[in-house]
Amino acid sequence: MTTPMFDESEMRARAERARELMDAQGIDVLLATGDFSAGLNYYWFSGHQPRDYQLNFSRPHIMVLPRDGEPFLWIYNVNEQNARDLSWVADVVPYNPPFIGVDLAKELTARGFGDATIGAELGTDHRLAMPAAEFSSLVEALPDATFVDAGPLIWQLRMIKSDAELDYIRQADHINGEAHRLALARIKPGDSEVDVARAYGMAFVECGAVRPPYGQILVVSEAKSRALGHRARMMGPLAEFTLADGDLLFVDSGVVVEGYWGEFNRMGVVGDPTPAKVGHHDAIREIIRRAMAEALVPGRPFREIMEQMVGFALDLGYTRDHLAQYVGPPFFHLCHGIGLTSSEPPFVRMDSEDVLEPGMVLSVEAYIRADDVTFGSEEDVIITADGCDVFSDTDPGLIPIGVDR
Repeated sequence: MTTPMFDESEMRARAERARELMDAQGIDVLLATGDFSAGLNYYWFSGHQPRDYQLNFSRPHIMVLPRDGEPFLWIYNVNEQNARDLSWVADVVPYNPPFIGVDLAKELTARGFGDATIGAELGTDHRLAMPAAEFSSLVEALPDATFVDAGPLIWQLRMIKSDAELDYIRQADHINGEAHRLALARIKPGDSEVDVARAYGMAFVECGAVRPPYGQILVVSEAKSRALGHRARMMGPLAEFTLADGDLLFVDSGVVVEGYWGEFNRMGVVGDPTPAKVGHHDAIREIIRRAMAEALVPGRPFREIMEQMVGFALDLGYTRDHLAQYVGPPFFHLCHGIGLTSSEPPFVRMDSEDVLEPGMVLSVEAYIRADDVTFGSEEDVIITADGCDVFSDTDPGLIPIGVDR
């Protein structure tokens, strides 16, 4: 029998928190969905990971949580026993693929939910894990029911991490930190971005990542940063950009442990960096350090936190032009949540009056582009009752490439 990732008391506590919000918002039934690859909300509510080693975005898994009474799972039949082993939910209803929305509607009607207010993942930063046509058929087959967006409710729950969730994030951060050290020690002058990505992929596994995806690897060499800009990292590692003496390397990486992410970037350097490069990177680290020490206090609106972090950069001699992406549209964030994804709400942005709360886990990051190179640093923290605690290994500065530490 497979050991569940979370004990039943934790899962029932999640359900009770959800029911309190459902009651306040007039939601009778909550649908949390997943697919055969990764069911984030489904996993959070049920404790059952459908199957995370195969990228198959079909065959939905659904947890139906009533405001009153016990939940049930509506799942692809091959996962029936797996669900019974891993989930706290005793009522498991398997279906033979393909998923048919009308069939789920019949089950909901038989259980007395034919005229219920049903909350579904319809809003910002959510994905309903079923074919659009089948969701339409589900809605049409329940003409007396009302479907509403439960997205904000779900994020309100997921943004506050339990001790068990924090443990998995800590483990992921530890593996990511070890992978940074191991990979940067193996990289050498002349290596391409493809070589860097390969070194990191091997380091993830060697340092303990066992559950696909092993991690994210976003690579920016100084050559690419000068040629294409920092955001070109989204294009992936490119073989034509190689590391020369004095070059900087930016790697934003992350690792998954039992579905939970730890992710943060680090910068390396080939040989001796110029004083200017050291100065810019030290400045970024100082912004992050001061944010953790002074700005990240529960109860503060995100806008105030952003204004203070921008002020740290201005204190170091940078201008608002350096910070344009943060102080004006589209209002990029300086902190984002991490949990079941590597970037998720909350997003600490200048245009947000949302408030920082204990239990939130944030990736605290800052970037400044100077001399055609983007300098960045990032730390993962848990917000506590009076500040924050750091999960990641503190950024040591520009890390020598090819040096065994």
